[in-house]
This record gives sequence, C-alpha cells and structure tokens, in this order.
Amino acid sequence: MNEDENKTAEGEKEKPVIDRQTAEKEFDAYCEANDIDHDIDAMTDDEKKDFEPLKKRFVKACMQGRVKVDGTDLIYTVSKFSKPGFAGKEITVKRSGGQSFIGMDGFKDTQTVHKMNGFLSAMTGQEISYFAKIDGKDWQFFRDIATLFLVD
Repeated sequence: MNEDENKTAEGEKEKPVIDRQTAEKEFDAYCEANDIDHDIDAMTDDEKKDFEPLKKRFVKACMQGRVKVDGTDLIYTVSKFSKPGFAGKEITVKRSGGQSFIGMDGFKDTQTVHKMNGFLSAMTGQEISYFAKIDGKDWQFFRDIATLFLVD
C-alpha cells in the first residue's frame, strides 16, 4: 500500500484529501509563521532523527484533511479512532506563550506526560484531562506540535 493511502474498516483504500506536496507546504507555512526551525539541511543527524517523525505525523494528518493551518494557529480534527464525542471535533491549537509554560507548573519532573498535557491544555483551551481521553494517535499529534515549540 502506498504511504499516501490508508485502509478503511472495510479494507478499501482511501485516497488522500490533500496531496503530499501541498501538505508539506502547509507544514512549512506553519513553521515559518511560528518561526520554527525546519530546514532539514541545517540540522545535525540527531536533530533530523527527532524532527522527521514530527513532520511526518503533521503531513499525514494534513493529507487526511484533519489539519488546517491558519497563520500561527492550526485547526486539528480529532481522528475517528477517538471515542464518540471526541472524534470529529475541531480543536484550535494556538501559538504557545507564557501561559503554556505555566501549564506545566505543579507537576513533578517525573510527570512528563502530565506536564505535556498541561502545556497542550494552555495551547488549546481544553481541560488537561481531555488529552487522557483521546486516542493515542491524536495525542501524539498534539504532543508533536508542542514539541516543535519546546525544542526550538
């Protein structure tokens, strides 16, 4: 199966909603708007190894029609893998700011997932507990967006 296609529950191939080239341009536009370093050629091998999965997850979700870039913000549609009441919901992810970092306060250093969920809560306006209720695929997308800001 082509990487640009997914299988439905019935086994039929789904065609991408957006082609890969356009999805990659959306990723680049999001990074540019937020002043996030995304020039693969300027990265070390270790940086590339960490960065490429973040870009891949973004591009794949964009190709599926679940990501829309709106300047420094993006709108993410929660996948069908999350529970009813969550699946299909559009979540706006705002550029991180001081409030996002404050969202990580109150958690021990060993509570890295709680800290991340606090950061995501501030970026999205969702309750911290929201991120414990969505599918791992969706949580990983949100985590990756936060990571783009945390490592920059």
